[in-house]
Amino acid sequence: MNSEMLEKTQEDILAKINESEIITLLQDLVRIPSISGNEAEIAHYLNKVCLGLGLESTIDAHGNVIARLKGSKPGPRIALNSHMDTVGYGEGWTFDPIGGEVVGNRIYGRGSCDCKSSIASQIMAVKALIESKADLAGEIALTYVVKEEVQDAMQKGTVKLLNDGFQADMAINGEAIDMNIGLAGGGMAEVEVKTIGKRAHGSTPFEGVNAIHSMMKVAHEISLMKPGYHPLTGDGSIVLGVIEGGERSSVVPDECTLKVSRFLVPGENGEDFYQEILEILDKLSVQDAQFKATAELTYSSKPSLVESNEKIVESMVHAFHLLELPPTFSGTPQHCDVDYLVNQGKIPTVIFGPGKIKVGHIPDEYVEITEVVTAANIYALTLYELLKA
Repeated sequence: MNSEMLEKTQEDILAKINESEIITLLQDLVRIPSISGNEAEIAHYLNKVCLGLGLESTIDAHGNVIARLKGSKPGPRIALNSHMDTVGYGEGWTFDPIGGEVVGNRIYGRGSCDCKSSIASQIMAVKALIESKADLAGEIALTYVVKEEVQDAMQKGTVKLLNDGFQADMAINGEAIDMNIGLAGGGMAEVEVKTIGKRAHGSTPFEGVNAIHSMMKVAHEISLMKPGYHPLTGDGSIVLGVIEGGERSSVVPDECTLKVSRFLVPGENGEDFYQEILEILDKLSVQDAQFKATAELTYSSKPSLVESNEKIVESMVHAFHLLELPPTFSGTPQHCDVDYLVNQGKIPTVIFGPGKIKVGHIPDEYVEITEVVTAANIYALTLYELLKA
């Protein structure tokens, strides 16, 4: 770290960030099961931790934890957002998924990376600001939400928080992003296509119209579509995810359903993808009078983008420099709550947190302890830069 550039208060803040306390907090969080829809226990725990630090903290009607640290003077509100829920455990673990076991520089367990390490780093950063008696102008709002991992947007804790009127001047969305400064997030759209045929006996298939054959034509056309690209998120993707049709091999199926998703990059939207699918269906119906199909846009979330000259970004870059770390910019192809913070809440939001994207959701999920500590340092210095009185 660049001690020549650090102010005395900044040195004091960094000195208050304790690795063993971070490890203990993160282990506690990992050891509390919190699969989507079952976040009550971890919410109670986090609320208790925040109250213990002297924050104003509550659990709202949706199960979100909302804690506030108010400065001595007026100023901007900065939201620290992350999610308490995890996906399920799945098979193939060699570690206890709720064990929080430390092996070398790693803590293992479901949610260790996605996203309990971000929560631990953020809380420890705020704790350091409190203990260093940093004079702040403004407010830090910690928002730890439910059901981020579910697909239905209306169930998501961040959406409900914003619908209830939550506002902030800027935000950091704590997600595993390989310790990059995340300026962009991906979106996702899902279209359900249904082909309609005519049932017939398998011995006389010419008497019917095979809905699976029709769907094969649709799938082929979709396979020719090109995903989008953005320099921050990389390539998007188009995935034929689910196909269902038929009753038995001796019956010509009269119905087949396909669910196809498109992972969107900034500049794309779900409605355009839906229209592309409709154009495919129109084309096939012109080519074959027996072809019949419908399509429905069943899910659509938006990509997000924040400009590099936003204060929240510039302050985080400065924090990297103070720690003599090279700031690297990226995005995440996955969809996360930055969508709603930016697009619904109109809050300039950077994605940042410890952990490698590729180990989230898999067996033996882990996070590197050094990254969690470094993230706490960056959160703390960024917050102080923005709120110092």
